[in-house]
Amino acid sequence: MNSNPFTVSSPEMMDAAEMRRLYVPLAENFEIEDQGHVFVHGHRGCGKSMMLRLLAPDCKALELGCKIADLPYLGLYASIKSTDLDIAEFERIKNQFAGTVLAEHSLCLFLASKVLQSLKEHTGAELDNDAVRQELRPFLDKMVLSRLAGLDANTSAPSEAAPNGDPLLQAIEAIDARYSEFMDYMRQLSLTEEYVPFRGRVVGYREFLFPLCANLTSLSFLPRGKPVYVLLDDSDNLNSIQTQVLNTWVSYRTGAKVSLKISTQLGYKHYRTSANQRIESPHDFKEVDISTIYTGGLAKGKFPAWVEAIVTKRLAENGINVPAKDFFPVAKVQEEAIEKLKEELKAKWALEGRGFSPGDDATRYARPDYIKSLGGTSKQGSSYLYAGFDQLVHISSGIIRFFLDDAASMYAEEIKISHAKSDGLSPLKIQSIRPAIQDQVVRDSADALMIDNLDKLVDEADDVFSELGSKDDFKQLRNLIQALGGVFQKILMSDRSERRVLSIALSDTPPDEVMRILKLGVRHGFLYEAMIGSKDGRSRTRRYVLTRRLAPMFKLDPTGFAGYLFVQSAFLQSALVNPARTVRDFEQSRLGTIIDDSQTTLEFE
Repeated sequence: MNSNPFTVSSPEMMDAAEMRRLYVPLAENFEIEDQGHVFVHGHRGCGKSMMLRLLAPDCKALELGCKIADLPYLGLYASIKSTDLDIAEFERIKNQFAGTVLAEHSLCLFLASKVLQSLKEHTGAELDNDAVRQELRPFLDKMVLSRLAGLDANTSAPSEAAPNGDPLLQAIEAIDARYSEFMDYMRQLSLTEEYVPFRGRVVGYREFLFPLCANLTSLSFLPRGKPVYVLLDDSDNLNSIQTQVLNTWVSYRTGAKVSLKISTQLGYKHYRTSANQRIESPHDFKEVDISTIYTGGLAKGKFPAWVEAIVTKRLAENGINVPAKDFFPVAKVQEEAIEKLKEELKAKWALEGRGFSPGDDATRYARPDYIKSLGGTSKQGSSYLYAGFDQLVHISSGIIRFFLDDAASMYAEEIKISHAKSDGLSPLKIQSIRPAIQDQVVRDSADALMIDNLDKLVDEADDVFSELGSKDDFKQLRNLIQALGGVFQKILMSDRSERRVLSIALSDTPPDEVMRILKLGVRHGFLYEAMIGSKDGRSRTRRYVLTRRLAPMFKLDPTGFAGYLFVQSAFLQSALVNPARTVRDFEQSRLGTIIDDSQTTLEFE
């Protein structure tokens, strides 16, 4: 049985050896290992969880080849699942002072348990000895058990704890018991119309979680005197009041001792504290967005090189010593036809050229002309093959998970077809993925994104407005994407001087309801947001890039673009309601202006 080299596992489920074996360092230095609070934003699959998990002590010690005690910091990983802390009953008390206190209590208990679990699971065998346990026991008695004592009659006093047991496990169980008690109380609130006050003791960040984390590095077997990094993954799963609490902790600026490294999937609720003050970058925290690959330093060659290194490493791990570009070959006949068009455009440049050089015309027009030639009266535009490593990298839209998921599907399909054609006696040795399979997989992924995923978002949304989006919001988002895809296809099939357009730029400030849909599109990965110079060159404005994962659906060229469509609010308002009419109005030159920007950073080339 051939293992699939592109299968993706959750970093939470991988040990340090597997993490280091598969990991390829990012080409960009995001400085998240520096002291201080950091928000790491990015779409699902861009590598946030992997980045944080690699800061845990087992991975870091393996990377540096040292003992855990010699690490430059102690990283403790805590993943926040959507079902962990999003307690509906908080809605009943969110506007009361008690709501903030109880939210902090629950978040402190939850993270204290996660921090100690990470210490137990991510330190290998270094903490599994009697000397460590003897040093840990009085520490945890003081920092955890003593502080929790008295919450109810069943809580053991520190002196009564089993002297020969695992002190980390005992502390985790004590914290989890208090957390379960609190959860029971919150559920009881849903059974009564009257507010019932919480009778137990509560803990907070300053007197419980912070001293627990900060003093861990006073222990001899941990990095003594070094900072502690609490690695909070998927923090946009916190509800609004819990987000207020976390923001309040960020405002304390405790980064010299305890730094919060907070990842989000672009859905972080807000930046207000419990006192309704706003935390801001760079005063309170540093902020990085690792999913805006096209608009950052990774856009110009670094991201493709990073993907190539990952593919090469994964193939080699499975005994496949083939370059990435050979493993994902281009459609040879198609690329030869495009190269022929390039040569023709270069030859015509002196008399008919539009660009600043023969090569510029060849790059701009050869592939669009080829796609256009397939979509004439024969209506065979779908016969264009989305194949070849470079094209697949572009389609991934800067998200490594999208590339790997598609590659895994391609490999599985290649195995199935090759197995059906084999004699069944010799082991299969896959050396490449045929272009037709590459093309079919990315087309299926585009269909799933545009149809299945959006339909699911519509079905699962509330009928009324919510911070997560209502049914009408997602229906309008679907209309917007259809309008943009349709307009970009019309541009590609036209005789305009610039046909490689995959983004819009705002000529004015849209109404709040339009901005809400644009933000919804960004959060769910249909759009990417960037800033560019305004049309008049006097200021900056927002630009929204359509994900190239949808290029196969709309028959677009995913391999680069050098223009963008300036639109006014009228275009967007029309697109949200009637995409077909919006496309017709654009064709009749009533909506939108294309700007040619050869200096755009949204290029891989």
